[in-house]
Amino acid sequence: MTTAAQMKLLAQSFMGRHTDFVFHRRALVRLPIRHILVSFEFDRSSLPEEIRTKCGASLMCCPPPWSGGGVGHTLDRASGFRDRPNFVAEFTEELERANREVLVRFQTLQDVMDYPPIPFPGSEMDCITRSTLLATLGRFEEAARLLAPWIPGQRGWLETDEGIIRKHYRKGSKAWQRQQKSHDIIAEHLANVEKLHDLMVAGKPRPIAALLHDWEAIGARSHRIERYWEPSPFPFELA
Repeated sequence: MTTAAQMKLLAQSFMGRHTDFVFHRRALVRLPIRHILVSFEFDRSSLPEEIRTKCGASLMCCPPPWSGGGVGHTLDRASGFRDRPNFVAEFTEELERANREVLVRFQTLQDVMDYPPIPFPGSEMDCITRSTLLATLGRFEEAARLLAPWIPGQRGWLETDEGIIRKHYRKGSKAWQRQQKSHDIIAEHLANVEKLHDLMVAGKPRPIAALLHDWEAIGARSHRIERYWEPSPFPFELA
């Protein structure tokens, strides 16, 4: 696995030309950070010389306990083995290109919404992220309609999962604890999504804003970027 220190050294040339980026937890993060996290991320690999790079933008206020979701691209020319001939130059050139052609397009929440769908092997926005993004833009009815069919489906899945755990795992065992922890995390996420959905159906902008601000603070703590995060009003609060 390429270490964070090795990645930071590899990114020095790019950072020297772009002082709005900081190296943070195996990522190059663009400042300032308000409602979206724009970054280059360097995924871990089991091979010591390998680097896997992607870039994109994620929403800061996704429903907890998950605090990520958005759009992104895998950067093939900035991925591979760092001992490959000319890799350092290709890596830096690809960061420059992606910053110039992709990341520059992510300035606001609306920019993320307007970004075209990304085919495999990119990352497309999931239903929950899209509905939360719609909520930040004040499109409450549209967001609620998007969530309406997802919520009962997820609730049904949780009920099925609960039955499987009860049937196949001895309560209190390590395997049961692992399965139950995973189940509880998904249940917590569903409860938060339902809370947002109910507020949007009721058409209550102030409670919606308060909830999204709370989630954004949780997201900042999850990413450990509190010192970089700048709380600010959502677009519908300024309307």
